Amino acid sequence: MTNIRDIARQAGVSVATVSYVLNNGPRPVSIDTRQRVLQIIKELNYEPNPIARRLSLQRSDCLGLALAGLTESNFSNPFYLEYIRGISFAAEANGYNLLLLTNHKSEDFLSYFLNLIHAHQMDGLFVLGSSIPDTALTAICQIGFPQVLIARHTPDERVFSITQDYQRGSYEATQHLLKQGYRRIGFLGQSLQFSYGQERLSGYRQALAEFPLPVDERLISIPASLRDDPTSSEIESLMSLSPRPDAILTDRELVVFSSLRELGWRVPQDVVLVGLDESETAAVLDVPLTTMHSPKFEMGKKAVEMLLQIISGQTPDSPVYFPMQLIVRQSSPLRI
Repeated sequence: MTNIRDIARQAGVSVATVSYVLNNGPRPVSIDTRQRVLQIIKELNYEPNPIARRLSLQRSDCLGLALAGLTESNFSNPFYLEYIRGISFAAEANGYNLLLLTNHKSEDFLSYFLNLIHAHQMDGLFVLGSSIPDTALTAICQIGFPQVLIARHTPDERVFSITQDYQRGSYEATQHLLKQGYRRIGFLGQSLQFSYGQERLSGYRQALAEFPLPVDERLISIPASLRDDPTSSEIESLMSLSPRPDAILTDRELVVFSSLRELGWRVPQDVVLVGLDESETAAVLDVPLTTMHSPKFEMGKKAVEMLLQIISGQTPDSPVYFPMQLIVRQSSPLRI
């Protein structure tokens, strides 16, 4: 089997020169020498070993996608699939494979990924999921490894991120309910540890203040500990208020819709329901839900563009905010 030493010997050049020609650097090669080496490569029908070549360049041609949430399985619902589809589409278009990374826990995230990074298993990393700690993201920045955080951002400006405009989305959803005639608007939020939890609550408060309408703090349910889905008892407590809410905002609309039914409450007859981060099945329920639509596929594509910029040594704008779109359906009718 032909190797680069055979090519170097026949072309009368060093092995290093053949490597420079094959890899387009890192040192320049004269036009005449390059042409002579390429001609010998063609005559000997030489095909570089892609694995060895990637190792020599310390490249894997893979982009890692760390998928981590608070549930046992992130594939139990389609929430992440549009992000993944956009990332996969753009990665393939740029000649990269996608390495899906799910076999880790939040407490050992950093050591798990440092091992992959030092083994050159990937050239860059996407982080998607709420339970991966900000401290781990900062540590990865400190070693200079390219990464992009998706669907949230951190206080550390060195962590490049792409996310939705959660504050504006919550503001517009609350405004919609107010214009439809609802005044007792319950808010089932996420932990304020997360940027999106803070931003959604801020948008809700802003819309009420501009109406103007005083805020009844009893209508706001923020979990004391991390959780994905509001619990049945949390929803029951909200609906047991006197006077009870006439509308509910939540980013977990499918779970809340199901829980309301189990508790004997009808949507929209007894309480109106609006989602803050559209589930792909919200439109096909027997009561289609009004939701804020997130352009997840386009965000996935943009995340690839950002990560490739970082890999090439550029500094992309960050954080990048994508607008959300209010989709009005049957779950929020005009109040008569």
